[in-house]
Amino acid sequence: SGVISNSSSEPPHAGSWDAWLDGYGSTHTDTVSQSVTLPATATSATLAFWLHIDTAETGSTAYDNLAVELDNSSGTKLKTLGTFSNLNAGNGYAQHSFDVSPYLGQTVVVKFTGTEDSSNQTSFVLDDVTLTTQ
Repeated sequence: SGVISNSSSEPPHAGSWDAWLDGYGSTHTDTVSQSVTLPATATSATLAFWLHIDTAETGSTAYDNLAVELDNSSGTKLKTLGTFSNLNAGNGYAQHSFDVSPYLGQTVVVKFTGTEDSSNQTSFVLDDVTLTTQ
């Protein structure tokens, strides 16, 4: 709830909407997920997305984190594809992609989970999430 946003405070990479996880400056967890079936007839599959991270954290410690994972339809984690933190903050969006070909023929849940500690906000803003098969 409250993750899909069209706020001008965290503008999207393209279009009018994005997924804005965390950014509260207090202990908080936000999740956004989508179930998708990867066709067994495909030969490859790639998950790609644009991510913008801004933070009020300082120093060299990862206090706030974003996990990108694939779960099965029962909610069991299949794989953590990647992790990001306040240490990855920067200006603008950066594109990231992961090979999900090992899961062809399966229904998976693409899940983004942001966790924030008790102080200093970190915003994880996702946009243009695609899952491409060939």
